[in-house]
Formats: sequence, structure tokens, C-alpha cells
Amino acid sequence: MNDTKKILNEIKSLFLRLGFQKIEVNDVINYVYGNTYCIPHCLQRLGFLIEYADSLEEAQKNWYEDGDSFPLEMGEEAILAGLEKEIRHEVFDKQQINKN
Repeated sequence: MNDTKKILNEIKSLFLRLGFQKIEVNDVINYVYGNTYCIPHCLQRLGFLIEYADSLEEAQKNWYEDGDSFPLEMGEEAILAGLEKEIRHEVFDKQQINKN
């Protein structure tokens, strides 16, 4: 398995460890927590990133917003740490703010 596939699989495992559910929307696997729908990607020139939709309706309409990109050159540990920090901010912190 090459580095790109390995890291992408680690990102998918990270979602599951954080309590996300894996569901399919428009034939694409999404990782869902509350009302947030996420799709991890690796884009050749940008690196690894996550797309976020704030509802099922937005996910169905393919209205995702891109998170930060983390290039492969950063190394696996830095990529995973950066993405976990971003996920916690984009999903958990924002949902906590919306509850208040």
C-alpha cells in the first residue's frame, strides 16, 4: 500500500475512533457526526483535506466546504495530527457553540 492510501485509511479510521458514523450520500461515503457530513480526500497537488457539509440537505446537494490542505511532504504524523485538530474544531467545537 502506498503512503497516500495508507494515510487516507488512517484518516477514515480516525473518524470512526472519534465516534462518526459511516453512511453513503449520493454514492459517496460520508463520515457523519451530529449534522456534520465529512468526506476525506487526497488531491494530487493540494494534499489531504476534508470537505464539510453542515446538513444532510447540503451533502445531498454537494454543498461541501473544503478544510485546510495538508501536503504529503508534512509526513503522516503531522498530517493526522493536523486533521484531527481541524475535525475537533470544525465539528465538535462548532456543535458545542450551537448548543449554547
